Amino acid sequence: MNPAKFALLLGVGLLAFLFVAALYVVWTRIVGLDPTVAQKCASLSATGQAALAAVSGGTLGAVSLAAPSVPVGVAGMVLLAASSFAGLLVFELVQQRQRAGV
Repeated sequence: MNPAKFALLLGVGLLAFLFVAALYVVWTRIVGLDPTVAQKCASLSATGQAALAAVSGGTLGAVSLAAPSVPVGVAGMVLLAASSFAGLLVFELVQQRQRAGV
């Protein structure tokens, strides 16, 4: 793959997931929930955080290389980020219901 295309896809992926992380924290604060996933990631040791960052970066890099074209890669990155955001929202809502005892 062309290095410029790879850099573009990797940049889009990183921006999409940074946007998802920001939306997740803002949404949990607006709704009045504690962002448990963010708290668990922040409480990891430095080695755990480095490992999490390496796995995430490796996954984004591998997905960027596997994309057949830039439009397909961008669409895939955005779809993956949106699915991750939806999964985080559902996880937090389930956590809240379990704490409330419903």
